[in-house]
Amino acid sequence: MMIQIDAVPINYDLVIGRDGEFKFVKGFSYPVVGSPVYILNSEMINRMYNHSIVERMGIDISKTTDDAQIDPRIGVIKMFQASNTVIPIYVDFEKLVRYHFGVFAFTGGGKSNLMSNILRKLLLHTKDVKVVVFDISCEYVFLLIDLLADEKMPSKVILEHRIDSIEQFFNSVVKPREYEADERIKYGLKKIMDQDKVAFYTRPKQKIPTYAQFLEELNDQRKGCTDKPHYLNAIDKIHDAILDYIEEHGLSENQEVSEDFIRYIDSIAVQTIEEFKVHEKSGLYAWATTRTTIIDRIRRRQEAEKKETGGLTAEKIRELLDGDTRLVCISIADPITIKELVVTLTQDLLVRRKRRFQVKPYILLVFDEAQEFIPELSGSAGIEKKCSKQVETLLRQGRKYGLGVCIATQRIAYLNTNALQQLHTYFVGTLPRPYDRALISDTFMIDKGILEKTLEFAPGEWLLSSYIATGIENVPIFIKADNAEKEIEKFLRNSPPIL
Repeated sequence: MMIQIDAVPINYDLVIGRDGEFKFVKGFSYPVVGSPVYILNSEMINRMYNHSIVERMGIDISKTTDDAQIDPRIGVIKMFQASNTVIPIYVDFEKLVRYHFGVFAFTGGGKSNLMSNILRKLLLHTKDVKVVVFDISCEYVFLLIDLLADEKMPSKVILEHRIDSIEQFFNSVVKPREYEADERIKYGLKKIMDQDKVAFYTRPKQKIPTYAQFLEELNDQRKGCTDKPHYLNAIDKIHDAILDYIEEHGLSENQEVSEDFIRYIDSIAVQTIEEFKVHEKSGLYAWATTRTTIIDRIRRRQEAEKKETGGLTAEKIRELLDGDTRLVCISIADPITIKELVVTLTQDLLVRRKRRFQVKPYILLVFDEAQEFIPELSGSAGIEKKCSKQVETLLRQGRKYGLGVCIATQRIAYLNTNALQQLHTYFVGTLPRPYDRALISDTFMIDKGILEKTLEFAPGEWLLSSYIATGIENVPIFIKADNAEKEIEKFLRNSPPIL
């Protein structure tokens, strides 16, 4: 009898010492023809994938369970599902968040289920991680309803428009087909509303220039002054005064100007045009003597914001994250609005962390339907291109400042490949299109033969591989993820009906 086995090298050798101690060493020893072959048992597989992580987290894997409140596991290793042996799979949440991860599968593969499963366990089993979900499909309010309704979990739901009733809230949330008419959901939504956790996004009513725009306006004055060197000298003096103010106060050019700055630069500008004899009918004179009008704009905006009860601007969302809030779910279906918010909020977060040299608390920014936020640059323009570039910048620089990114999509071919290359961990489900599998293989250096196996996956089954967040680096693992709907169903079973 002959047994034929197909195997793919994982580039690790299992080295067993004379005293029985073992270790996995990165490298590859070619098998010798005729030498004995051993199959790793479940205990060794468990140690290979989990040992370093469970030791660090202090987890007793003998008591593993799919209950999210008790066990932080992501799921179980698929190869032992047929036996009675359950081998859980754990990831290092800190490294998962800080070094970015992606979830890729075709429609119906269970992306949102897996994402909510990871986010739930991440929030329940860490203390210094915050999560912002850019939810363009408006489904995460349902998928995380148990956490959002939990009084112990500081959280906020930010909708596109103000809502005044449970019915409006219920209709604004996208639910799986079997839950579309489930009245129990209203109990969870009522709990969220009763805790004042629901707000809506409001764009700033008055446009306040940033320091960069201020400098741009000043530089535009040079165009008509090439034959007037004293005008150019006046512009240079005001320009240097603006840069000095930014430097002295530790500001960023992307920040909006303040009242104090306007008063300061107004006095400098007026003094400078007098010093350099700028003519009162010139454009430079008009620009320099009208800076105080911006103060009125700033005050009008402040007044408007006071009247908008419940409305949150990008700045106020950032202030929530500076406070105790751990989960922010931004459910906005309009693509232009949510992309503008992504650009403003992520820019603000990155600039502030750079200026403060701040790393903790970690913030995970989740982009579901990632093709909307990081499309391929060559085929995009306007706000789409701006958003894609900003998220790419966040992926490149964020890990140095504790800002992690998660992207989930079924349309990998349409993504910005520069952004994809920044991911250190990825979950791959069924991808029917050969081009998508080839792109994953080329981007993440994973064997195409292994990716072909994903075509056999049922919903909830994943190929997990990580350069940093699993117990053994860059070794693909076939897993069956825990079902997030079990947690939702458990919450809904304990929900009394709304009378």
